[in-house]
Amino acid sequence: MKKLKCVYAIPGDNLYLREQTSAAQAAASRLGMDLQVISAEMDPILQSQQLLSLVQGKEADRPDAILIEPVNATGLPRVADAAVAAGLSWVISNAQVDYVPKLRRHAKAPVFVVSQDHLEVGRLQGRQIAALLPHGGSVLYLRGPAMSSIASRRFEGLERGKPPNVEVKSVKVQGSTADNAAAAITSWLNLSTVHAEGTHLIVSQNADFIFGARKAFESKSDESERAKWLRVPCVGAGVASQLKPLVDHGTFRAAVLTSLTTDKALDELAQAIKKGSQPPEHTFVEASSYPGLEDLAKKPLSTR
Repeated sequence: MKKLKCVYAIPGDNLYLREQTSAAQAAASRLGMDLQVISAEMDPILQSQQLLSLVQGKEADRPDAILIEPVNATGLPRVADAAVAAGLSWVISNAQVDYVPKLRRHAKAPVFVVSQDHLEVGRLQGRQIAALLPHGGSVLYLRGPAMSSIASRRFEGLERGKPPNVEVKSVKVQGSTADNAAAAITSWLNLSTVHAEGTHLIVSQNADFIFGARKAFESKSDESERAKWLRVPCVGAGVASQLKPLVDHGTFRAAVLTSLTTDKALDELAQAIKKGSQPPEHTFVEASSYPGLEDLAKKPLSTR
């Protein structure tokens, strides 16, 4: 049987994407696939160009499938159309797009989505806030860029899940790394109205942003303010292997534990190609609160 050639297109670099890449490489090795990983460095135009060059290249050089975690919320619909027209499989990883049903109607190869439920991840963080701040309070929320569907859906979920007596101050990070977050928080801290007093919890859409925020706090020249910011409890999101130790050691107060999507996506792809079938249109992977919400509620934070 011909060895399947798959391209895994990642948006950039952070702790979660490194785990995604490792899982994809392990799954490809187990399944006997030839996997190529390319990064768009958080540039949707670059991601489009990278994939179009593959789709429109010589037939002998084309991959059999593209597994993509898109940079922006649209998910490159024109590139998807071109890939499916060329007979390639198109698999969306860890994102939700609106064009998949249309693509599947005329696709000759598997087209499907395997994703976290980012609304649910946000809702879980909202419930963690409710458990930790039962009497209300103020939260600093670190989120990704507006072009990211992940960032937008997680923020929407958090707004739905948090109690009305909690104020959320949101800082957008233009990128996905700790360095991006450090730059955003450093700029925000320079505002004359920003003070640590009255901020009861820091909630982040991933672990990287919290590390970046702490780097920015540590650079504060005012020793009192620096100490106050570094004492604010943090809540993040990410895979269990990365986040559970941070909670257990007290670096984070709590976390939403998410699942990887690439290994499941490649398993479904291999099975579908073998059977000549289409997998389910959309599969969600699991997410959960750690510690559990009931346990968090037993040890609320002080808002005095």
